[in-house]
Amino acid sequence: MKLSDAERRQYEVEGYLIARGLLAEAEIERYKTRARQFALGEIPPGAEKMVVRDVRVARGEFTPEDPEKGLWKYLHPDRHDPLFRGFAETPAILDVVESLLGPDVLAFLTMFIYKPPGVDAVHHYHQDAFYFPFGPHDQVLGSWVTLDPAEAANGGLWVIPGSHRWGLKPHVVPKAERVNAGIFGVEGADEDPNQVALRLSPGDGVFFHSRLLHKTGANVTDRHRRVLTVHYASARCAPEAPPDKLKPYEFRRVRGRTYPGCLG
Repeated sequence: MKLSDAERRQYEVEGYLIARGLLAEAEIERYKTRARQFALGEIPPGAEKMVVRDVRVARGEFTPEDPEKGLWKYLHPDRHDPLFRGFAETPAILDVVESLLGPDVLAFLTMFIYKPPGVDAVHHYHQDAFYFPFGPHDQVLGSWVTLDPAEAANGGLWVIPGSHRWGLKPHVVPKAERVNAGIFGVEGADEDPNQVALRLSPGDGVFFHSRLLHKTGANVTDRHRRVLTVHYASARCAPEAPPDKLKPYEFRRVRGRTYPGCLG
């Protein structure tokens, strides 16, 4: 999965890159099966806070017949389950990351994110770098690997090509009630004429710059949209905040080496 010069150039210019076929069908089924076990209550001891329900379910506005259809995400499943811990070290994924960030790589912020059918949840345009007190942001990226077909109708990923070169934009709390807690967005980005909805097959992945504006819309279909996300940083990145602000990220070396005074 090493990238060509043309693929690296695309990432530099547009701020994102699609890599097809990162996961085999058997791998996809293992992750979906384990995620369903979590939804049905088979949660590792001490991992109860890993399960984050959709805001409407948490408020008691409705209770889905299938508990998996009322979830928003599993936060840090890698800290509680060996199957998910290994996801960030998937060789095909790391080969792409190394081509973009260099040989020394840290993983952080693993999530299994749902967009269940019939749940009208949105995640407005935002930049991940807004949340990250470390840098440089040019050496940080997100990976978004889908376990289901994903397109605009079922909550697939939208991006604004080239927006990673705009600098960090102001973020505000959206007023829409269908937005889950802790979510910020960039006002006016939905009107950008160059925005693109990405179409992905199961096992495909998107790698995107930490400042790239991206969003997901509501799932208006009768199909699931489940993705695994991990963020990666060059081990040469440095903290820009006190240690207590960095502790929640739990950077983990997944390739190469670490450096004194840097993350990890």
